[in-house]
Amino acid sequence: MSKQNLLITGAAGTIGQLLIQNLKDRYALLLCDQKEAKETAGFPFSTVDIANMASVSQVFANYTDIHTVIHLAADPRISAPWESLLPNNIVGTYNVFEAAHQAGVKRVIYASSINSVDGYRTDIQVNTNMPVAPANLYGASKAWGEAVGRFYADYKNMAVHCLRIGWVTKADNPFFEKAPNKLLHMTLTHSDLLHFFDTCLASEHNFGIWHVISDNHFKRLDISDTQEKLGYAPEDDGFVLAGKWEKSKV
Repeated sequence: MSKQNLLITGAAGTIGQLLIQNLKDRYALLLCDQKEAKETAGFPFSTVDIANMASVSQVFANYTDIHTVIHLAADPRISAPWESLLPNNIVGTYNVFEAAHQAGVKRVIYASSINSVDGYRTDIQVNTNMPVAPANLYGASKAWGEAVGRFYADYKNMAVHCLRIGWVTKADNPFFEKAPNKLLHMTLTHSDLLHFFDTCLASEHNFGIWHVISDNHFKRLDISDTQEKLGYAPEDDGFVLAGKWEKSKV
């Protein structure tokens, strides 16, 4: 059986490089970014400016029968100015969704962020039914991407998954010892991230906003939807990794 073609935008970034290693044996990976990285070598790669529709459309023209797009490309800075967010996170996100639609792509997995709802008080656990509440323009740009995803799911016959991703980190990060509780609330270890993508890629849901963090003692994001509907079963806990909590062995 031939492998599904899977296109990753922003493939040279941290999450992109993790996914390449995890998915390379099961999918036919097609990669694009502004420039290559060590992990992208040896795979079909296209240089792209996602703010330019012609550049994005060319990526889709370079490949055929793309089943799924994992859209990671964006300016990831919480403090990013509007002058960067507009081309990279607003225009670029639209360009990827529209080019994917025109190319007949079946599914887009969109990397949103916890920042789309991080405007709530820190003692409030956010669930997926609550309105977006960005505390910065970066979060607002990600919330806009979620809305665009819903539009393409409802009106363009495309499955869309929007991932509100927390603080992505190695489980052995020495910074855990001094990490503030705010970060421990939103910890997402590499292994839990990869497990989530495995469950998401196996999903047949038409649309979903999924909270993606580890099994932290206090979870800034309620992950019950992600667990019940996708079968996500994270194993790590930011508080345990920081030495601030010990899970019961019972």
